[in-house]
Amino acid sequence: MSAYSFIGSDYDLPEVHNTKEKMITVKEAIELGIKAHEFMPWEKMNQEDKVMVFESEEDLGELMITKGYDGDEDARQHTQKPFIYMVEFRYTDARGKQLLEYLKENLREGYSLELWSIWLGDKEKITPLRCSYKELSLDHIKQMYEWGHGKGFQPSGMIIEK
Repeated sequence: MSAYSFIGSDYDLPEVHNTKEKMITVKEAIELGIKAHEFMPWEKMNQEDKVMVFESEEDLGELMITKGYDGDEDARQHTQKPFIYMVEFRYTDARGKQLLEYLKENLREGYSLELWSIWLGDKEKITPLRCSYKELSLDHIKQMYEWGHGKGFQPSGMIIEK
């Protein structure tokens, strides 16, 4: 199974893209001396095709929040919110703080946002934690996304109200 994280909202939210992602042509990658993957050598690609490049592997894990995804069907088992945003990142405290700030900045008075982390295809009913905008902390985010310390991934949900 694959883990899937998303935000459910009653209104449109801004997307967050990985600012460390660069798009260059295959020709530029060759000129920069970037090594191609063994399964797709540069010679087999059109020189004008675009490829995604990052300075380091760690940059791949930056926070991204994008509208919609194929996992929306799974998301609908947990939320009735009309807007679904996929959340992707590799947890660090800095990225956790970024997600925390995003949620607080985009939660409107009188509304709630839902944050879920689930297994795709799993039908298990999850009882979400409810918390107020003022109570929401990095500890809540860390609990959902820091999968280390031997506990592994734990499906969870949170409803944040303002």
